[in-house]
Order: sequence, then structure tokens, then C-alpha cells
Amino acid sequence: MVLQKFMYTPEDICITLLKDIEFKNNDRVLEPCKGSGNFYNNLPSTIIKEYCEIEENKDFFNHTPILKYDKVITNPPYRNIENTKNICMDFIFKCIDVCNGEVWLLLNLQMLNTLTPRRLNIIKDKGFNLCFMKILNIKKWYGRYYWICFSNKKNATIGFIL
Repeated sequence: MVLQKFMYTPEDICITLLKDIEFKNNDRVLEPCKGSGNFYNNLPSTIIKEYCEIEENKDFFNHTPILKYDKVITNPPYRNIENTKNICMDFIFKCIDVCNGEVWLLLNLQMLNTLTPRRLNIIKDKGFNLCFMKILNIKKWYGRYYWICFSNKKNATIGFIL
């Protein structure tokens, strides 16, 4: 049995999730871990899109954009493959740091649970609000997933107690 190094988001799921996002012409959009390209390849042609992908030696953690992105869209990695370190929150914080608009994330339950009140407060201090959540049951992955958006342009519509 060959273990798969990465689990890529199914294309049909990406197409469905992208319908929740309002794109404007010339939006600058980043997919920070492109994987097989299922989000990236289905982004509208009217935007300016970029990507990072560790397998192509474009490490997101080494990426410094000239201008911040209007949107960051991804299914972030949960662990670093080499040393199994949990990198989810580092990844989410980096997404927020390079964005001036909306950060859209597909999270599993473990990742969602890393969004502790303290970490949500850090995100809020960076000017971002949790403004969207959709719960999905992705049968291909045997579980529940959460499509969420942090925005510095929209008011919080999902509250939390700190």
C-alpha cells in the first residue's frame, strides 16, 4: 500500500465552494497551497491569480507579496510532512498577514478546534472578523469540514465568547 503524501481537495467540492465568494474584476487572489490546482484552476478568468506550492518549490512561508491580496483561498495543510509539526495556525496567520480582504479556508474538525478563543482574538486584533461558515460532509474524506471566511471588510456574523 502506497501512502498518499498529500490529500488534494476534490474538484467538485472546490467548484461548489467557490460559488460562495463574490469576486470583483482584477481582484488579486492567492492560493497558498495549490496542490493539484482544483481551487486555482477554477478561479474566474477576470481576476489576477497567484499561487504557492511546496511541491513546486514555492513555499508560502517564504512568500512576500509586493501588494496584499484581496482574497486568499485554500485548504490549508494541517501538518508539516517532514516533522509532523502542526502548522495550521501558523498557516492561517500568514494568510491573514498577506491579505487585505477575505481569507477563505476549508478546515477539518481538528483545524477548526485550533481556533481557540485566544487565537480568534489575535485574528480580531489583526482586523479580521469571522463572517461566514458552512458545514460540509465530504464523503470522499469521511467526515465533516468547515468552509469559513475571515474578512476585514465585512462585519462579524458569527460570534464567539472570549
